[in-house]
Amino acid sequence: MDASLHEAIAGKLEAGKLAGWLSEYLVAWHGPRERLAPAVTVWRTADQNDDAVRTYLSGLLSDLVPERAIVIADS
Repeated sequence: MDASLHEAIAGKLEAGKLAGWLSEYLVAWHGPRERLAPAVTVWRTADQNDDAVRTYLSGLLSDLVPERAIVIADS
């Protein structure tokens, strides 16, 4: 796991929580030990919809997490 990348991802997701987009998030790492890659699961706030949150996260995390590795969990 890349600790600085983890912190960067968590920092951006925490900003999303403070801005009212997310109620919770989880950053997990998957793959072989030498090539761990981040994956993110988020829970959106009740007043946001999945499409808006997906668009928001795609922009927010574009340089950190591949879009295919971002999951919006059922609320």
